Amino acid sequence: MLEEYALLPDIFDQAAYSNPAFIEMCLPHLKEPILQEALVRDLCDGGWSAYCLANAGSLHRLCKEILRKLQQNNRLRRFPRQNGTAPASNLDWCQEALVAHAVEPLQGIIAGHATKQQIAAPEVASIEKLTGTPWWQARSPSVTVDRKTADYLRVLDRVLPKANSLMFIDPNLDPSSHNYRDFVQLLTPLAQRTPHPRIEIHRSFCKGDGPARTFPTEADWKGAFSQLSNQLVAQGLTAEVFFWDDFHERYLIADVIGISVPAGFDVTGRPNDCSTWGRLGRNDKDMIQRLFDPAARQPKWRFKI
Repeated sequence: MLEEYALLPDIFDQAAYSNPAFIEMCLPHLKEPILQEALVRDLCDGGWSAYCLANAGSLHRLCKEILRKLQQNNRLRRFPRQNGTAPASNLDWCQEALVAHAVEPLQGIIAGHATKQQIAAPEVASIEKLTGTPWWQARSPSVTVDRKTADYLRVLDRVLPKANSLMFIDPNLDPSSHNYRDFVQLLTPLAQRTPHPRIEIHRSFCKGDGPARTFPTEADWKGAFSQLSNQLVAQGLTAEVFFWDDFHERYLIADVIGISVPAGFDVTGRPNDCSTWGRLGRNDKDMIQRLFDPAARQPKWRFKI
């Protein structure tokens, strides 16, 4: 759901296009998908963005804007240099991206027309031919997941290592319940990061539905979350838990993506018990984040674990 691409510097250079005028069509077409749907691999341990900025005076005006927004929106992912020497040409950057792709797969590498003419690898696409490229066409705002922790981790494999903040919004999330027994495993990958991201859990203050609904006290809920608290402490993590009036929708809201999670974060033992997660648009993501912002409205309770 959160793709990762390598962009070669020549996509910002009109001289690298088969027709210099094409840059005015291609770059704006690329801008929004990159800024809303993806991460960009900052090759050579940040050397790619430094190289583009150093040469921005001779490149298209969108070069600086796209780089600034990638940085502001936490969408640049630094990646160690793979080749022995720093790239000095567009072909060098392409080779660096291909080696990095072999180490950890990218969705694709987007190059200028001139560079693509020298590279047959299907992972590399000319920005002029991007809309006809299979891996670009395969982009999707949704993904079907089996309701198992391993599949959740697979889908979130780029989100968890990158997000600076995560809001797990699920009215039924109860780590003392059997079907949420694996929830801590979604947080475990965050322990490897420095600094740790902000973790929030949002749920309903009541339990169950209809006539069977109960109203545990704050002390009851602290007890229900105590085991998760101990597990997080053992990993050097903390989270804040918020309790709200009854709600029904489930989401994961991170700084890099918003995801609708219709069945929540519980797991089942049934094989192929699937749910379809959907990526939220920018406005919907921001609206839901505001809805669960304690600065905008007060939760019933809140405590740290």
